[in-house]
Amino acid sequence: MKQFRRLISFICAGALLLSGLPWLPLTMNATRAFDGEAYALRGGMVVTVTGATIQKGTVVVRNGLIEAVGADINPPADAKVIDTTGMTIYPGFFDSYTSLGVKQAAPTSGPGGGRGGAPVDPIQVMMAQMAAAPTSSGLLPETSVTEQLEINAETFDQQRSAGITTALTAPRTGIYQGQSALINLGGEAAEKQIIKSPVSLNVAFNSSRGGYPNSLMGVFSFLRQSLLDAQHYREEWSRYDKSPRGAQRPQVNKSLAALQPVINGQMPVVMQANSVREIKRAVALAEEFKLKYMLAGGTHSYEMADYLKSKNATVLLSLGFPQRPQLDDPEDEALAALRERADAPKSAAALHKAGVKFAFNSGTLSRPTDFIANAVRAIEAGLPADAALKAMTINAAEIFGVNEQLGSIEKGKIANLVLASGDIFKKDTKIKHVFVDGKLFDIKAVEAPRGGPMAGGPGGRGGGGRPGGGGAPPSAESASVAGQWLLTLNSPMGALPSTLTLRQDGGSVAGDMSSQFGNAPLTNVSLNGNEIKFSYRVDVQGQTFDVTATGKINGNAISGSMSAGDMTFDFSGTKKPN
Repeated sequence: MKQFRRLISFICAGALLLSGLPWLPLTMNATRAFDGEAYALRGGMVVTVTGATIQKGTVVVRNGLIEAVGADINPPADAKVIDTTGMTIYPGFFDSYTSLGVKQAAPTSGPGGGRGGAPVDPIQVMMAQMAAAPTSSGLLPETSVTEQLEINAETFDQQRSAGITTALTAPRTGIYQGQSALINLGGEAAEKQIIKSPVSLNVAFNSSRGGYPNSLMGVFSFLRQSLLDAQHYREEWSRYDKSPRGAQRPQVNKSLAALQPVINGQMPVVMQANSVREIKRAVALAEEFKLKYMLAGGTHSYEMADYLKSKNATVLLSLGFPQRPQLDDPEDEALAALRERADAPKSAAALHKAGVKFAFNSGTLSRPTDFIANAVRAIEAGLPADAALKAMTINAAEIFGVNEQLGSIEKGKIANLVLASGDIFKKDTKIKHVFVDGKLFDIKAVEAPRGGPMAGGPGGRGGGGRPGGGGAPPSAESASVAGQWLLTLNSPMGALPSTLTLRQDGGSVAGDMSSQFGNAPLTNVSLNGNEIKFSYRVDVQGQTFDVTATGKINGNAISGSMSAGDMTFDFSGTKKPN
């Protein structure tokens, strides 16, 4: 009798699943049981991108692929039915230039040496780069990001919260940063996330502090010489292969061999260029050596959209727009900086009008949730909304040669999908779920709600509307901390001067930390009495490190300790007079 009751319960539960009744939001515990099985997303608006939008459509997902999409599709009997009425279903979004999933590794030592061995604490990498020792790190085009990926179930939680399901990722150190890979942002092991590798050789026009080369002119000289050497290497081996008998065998060189697909036009080069001068030099270098190329960044492309069209250039456009610096007097900001900050969001519209192919990347954004918010800023600056969506989906897929797999909602493509509460570019829209490789992920809480970046600093709106996402309000006995604090960080590799800017406004505390590595907004700020705590992120040649600090304020003096990874060091400083 007991077994009979269990059977009846099972049959009734199955009938409810297939009845088409509205389905409650799924939790991660619920979704795990259905990984690898079939889903039917029924009743929502389906934005296919490459075809007509289906007002009340059904998308069937099975074994990681889109099995069917249309208006009059009956869910398969074995499919998990999810009622998406009132929702909008989009293809998964691309971030077209990142270092997502790259583990921190020791820098390479010595010219021509191999890459570092076991991973070390990230702060050691940062301190080694601060030491200004010459290194061959970043000068090795044979470096592959696939050897550096380290991914777990939570690695991409924040990216998925912004609907980003696919990314072009590459090392971010030095000049020849290495060969990139296109990866899905799921929760499986790294080797299961790779869609295509290699995709490109990534190049930047800056180098490690104090390393070789250490000027823009030196960087371009290095690049030209290495490409000339690669051509010579190709000619030497070509002669030898044609007539090896009696000839001296050329010496094998891994770096020059890795450049062969580049100079032969088989692998594109992604060159990070933002200013007019950098962009023109990058294009000239590519034309000189007949390279296939893409430009990443493109901050000033609003000034030269027609030029880029004439060169048939492709742009991986950064959504990390310039931010207002922290100044004692806002009127001290240079006019050129004001113009750049105001005009940068216009680049997408200018490229679209000129007919330049482009896709969006997250650039310097510290929070993935600002990816869509800044796309909205581009729309407000003149970019059509459908063009913005294409820059996040099918454009990127076409640029990277995977448009038969990704970028739109079509039968047979990989099931990367975004389920949103409405129009993705509307302020109040929330992303409810994403599918990556056909696996369903609920959206986890992130550090701040999605919203337009505030004019006063990097990132978007912080908790409670406080500038920069400041933390808890000060207690009644808290010290007055507003102002600029000139700090010295006593790092293991020497003193590092920095400026801590703190703001107290309406019972909240927020601020920024500035150093030779740039400006970073503070998070998790708290002030109790004369004790202050805060966190921030520092980017060193594209690698991100989390730093936490605890300090005590005594009048116009401050001292305390900071930690990053397993390393701890102290700091001290004084408040700058008003």
